[in-house]
Amino acid sequence: MIAQWRTSLESKLILRLAAIHGLALVIGFLALARRHYLLRHGISDTIVVWAFPLFALAVLGVVIYTVRASLRPLIAASRQAAAIVPGKAGTRLEPGKAPAEILPFIHAVNEALERLDQAFQSQRRFTADAAHELRTPLAILTAGIEALPPGEAVTRLGEDAARMSRLVNQLLRVARLDSQPLPALQAVDLGALAAEVVGHMAPWIYRQGREVALEAPDQPVPIQGDEEALSGALRNLIENAVYHAPAGSEVLVSVSQGGRISVIDHGAGVPLEQRPHLFERFWRAPGTRRRGAGLGLSIVATVAQAHGVAISVEDTPGGGATFVMEFPKR
Repeated sequence: MIAQWRTSLESKLILRLAAIHGLALVIGFLALARRHYLLRHGISDTIVVWAFPLFALAVLGVVIYTVRASLRPLIAASRQAAAIVPGKAGTRLEPGKAPAEILPFIHAVNEALERLDQAFQSQRRFTADAAHELRTPLAILTAGIEALPPGEAVTRLGEDAARMSRLVNQLLRVARLDSQPLPALQAVDLGALAAEVVGHMAPWIYRQGREVALEAPDQPVPIQGDEEALSGALRNLIENAVYHAPAGSEVLVSVSQGGRISVIDHGAGVPLEQRPHLFERFWRAPGTRRRGAGLGLSIVATVAQAHGVAISVEDTPGGGATFVMEFPKR
């Protein structure tokens, strides 16, 4: 009991303030003794006039320092709690030199975080397992649809199967990004990466009735990143632009030196009030007609965060939206 009291905030404040009080008594006693000595010998005592305010300021400073030093563990714990985000699995509050009164609270918070982590991991495993199990039946379904005689109904079935396959792939991507950290970042040429993604997607984009163009400098644009993750993020940005661009319009992918890549469309644009929600999972703009799960842009945001990339949405001159990914300078 005594040992616990010694580590409590109450004991620290009492002992430190008692020390200040004792110091003040000693200094006050010495000041009185000095004054008595000076009076007995007829010496002027003008020094007391300005010494007392200085002493009061010194005591005030010591009191402020004592209170702040006693509350420092609480401030540290609050900062640790504020830094906890869903992407940092396993983050816990460090007890450190926290007072005894706060230790039960820190332990309770850590236990709650542990339960939340276990729940998130269970949910991620379920999502990954479910998506993985759906891939084979979807592949069989797609092959069966392609074997059917052409017709309007078969075309719609093929489009629905393609949307389901895309959703399953997105769910798998989300599960992998959540559960596995990115491998060590390597040197990547952003221009070459963009050219490969655009070249791979061009036939699909033309089938959607849109066009695609790439602007990139002749010199390499070196960045640090995971090529597979960045390719997936860029594919999602281009898909999003294609779905929102008017038929017959062009989607432009622009790469510039310094590690900046933009995906530009000439659609309806993104209203300012919707932009804070764009990268949230399962969020879809009110009134949207396209069927989707709202995962594409959230995957982009997760990849960008893992790379320290700033992502933003701007208005395209003349109408439309421009999604910009800007890599940190090395």
